[in-house]
Amino acid sequence: MKAFVIVILCTQLQVAVSAQSTSNSLKISDTKTSHLVCPEKVDYVQAGDYSLVQAEVVPELSNLVRIKANRPFDTPVSLTVVCAGRIYSFELGYGNDAPITYLLESFDSENARTFSGKLLPDGVLRDLCDQVLDKHRKNYRNRKAKKDGIRIRLNSVHLHGDALFFELEIRNQTQMAYDVESVHFWITDKRQTKATNVQEYRVLPDYRRNKISRVPGYTTVREVFVFEKMTIPGQRILRIELNEKALGNTGRKLKFELKNQDILKARKL
Repeated sequence: MKAFVIVILCTQLQVAVSAQSTSNSLKISDTKTSHLVCPEKVDYVQAGDYSLVQAEVVPELSNLVRIKANRPFDTPVSLTVVCAGRIYSFELGYGNDAPITYLLESFDSENARTFSGKLLPDGVLRDLCDQVLDKHRKNYRNRKAKKDGIRIRLNSVHLHGDALFFELEIRNQTQMAYDVESVHFWITDKRQTKATNVQEYRVLPDYRRNKISRVPGYTTVREVFVFEKMTIPGQRILRIELNEKALGNTGRKLKFELKNQDILKARKL
């Protein structure tokens, strides 16, 4: 009899897990934070409506996605997560009984196709990036940041089909090499005069030409980052951050902002 009960319980548990994985629906709340536990580093996170939902990779743990509702909502909100070469598509619903933790691998997924595989072959992207680098244009003289002998600036933005090409220039005016830890692109709220609940999320490039990791002393380098076409809502900006790799988080960090009008000025490539 005990064995029969155990079999029934295991069957019910298997059905419950199966129902969760096939529906790919998550319940979230504005009174508590839920986390999506992923098997590896998360490559991409995008929510359908950031006015209703906060969804971001936890900075300290790159395999965790933090999800929380900004307020109660009735209309389902989409969420897309890419991890370990798989793409997961979710439908977010609101409920105060939302679980604290979800396991990503228990949900259905598909093979993730990169930007180059979806729209342009890698060879074409490489050639287009080289065209950008060959032009030597400097159309955004005021979009830059400088600190302790390091300068980063936006030289140009180009558009080819649905691909946006951001050309950045990094100049090292010191004798010491600058080791690049990361270049991040964030869509975030404009600066506020009062304390507010600022929402921001990182957008990841689908391709980068040179993958620069070091800028030697007294050297200028240029890099091209490729994104799928985007626009920025009126109350938000695109923040570009350059971070230096150094002991004890002491590296030089530079950042500057772009507005929607900067992106709309993209030149046809």
